[in-house]
Amino acid sequence: MSLGRERDTLEAEGFRLSRSKAEYLHCRFSADEGDVASEVGIEGAIIPRIGRFRYLDSIMHEDGEIDEDINHRIKVG
Repeated sequence: MSLGRERDTLEAEGFRLSRSKAEYLHCRFSADEGDVASEVGIEGAIIPRIGRFRYLDSIMHEDGEIDEDINHRIKVG
């Protein structure tokens, strides 16, 4: 999968995408999806896939688990 068109659209609006820092998270919302084997790339550079991502103090996981996020919030509180 190539993100060339999406990159062009974002950059046309003034958004700059750092190819060296970019990562992506694929969330599986159902067991039917299985494992995603395709690679994501921009201009031939493969973007690394990660298993979890922190956003606005929430931790998102590719498998939909929330245990780590709940434990983190309990420790902080």
